Amino acid sequence: MNKTAIKNFAIWARNKLIAEIQYKAGLLGIIDKEIKNPLPQSTHAVQFFDIGTKEPYSITGVEILQRRKLAEEIRHKADSSDYPTAYKSVIEEVAYTWFNRLIAVRFMEVNDYLPTRIRVLSSESAGKTEPELVTHAQDADLNYTPY
Repeated sequence: MNKTAIKNFAIWARNKLIAEIQYKAGLLGIIDKEIKNPLPQSTHAVQFFDIGTKEPYSITGVEILQRRKLAEEIRHKADSSDYPTAYKSVIEEVAYTWFNRLIAVRFMEVNDYLPTRIRVLSSESAGKTEPELVTHAQDADLNYTPY
């Protein structure tokens, strides 16, 4: 087992997840300096955020609730520290939560513990790049939900 490769992958994956989470949070007006308010044209059904492009970024429905929860978590942590520290802490917490989930799914996949017996992150076929779930989605006995 190449432990150096595993360590390097874990560091790379952590940094990649943090960058992607910061990007998504930025689309929602949550950046390392502040939590921005939605633009004035926002309503209770749709919120708009200025991300520096021609058109503002919009969110609806459950995304509004998810943004609110994320903002509340950062504000709550900022009560016992400062905002930049709270922001960084929450972003890192989200990153390691997703990393742990993905590693757990991969472990279950490799050891054939998944109940559907369909690989979610990879394929057993040599040279195939997309996961089996993508090519055999109709064969999977899964209850699909919007979120």
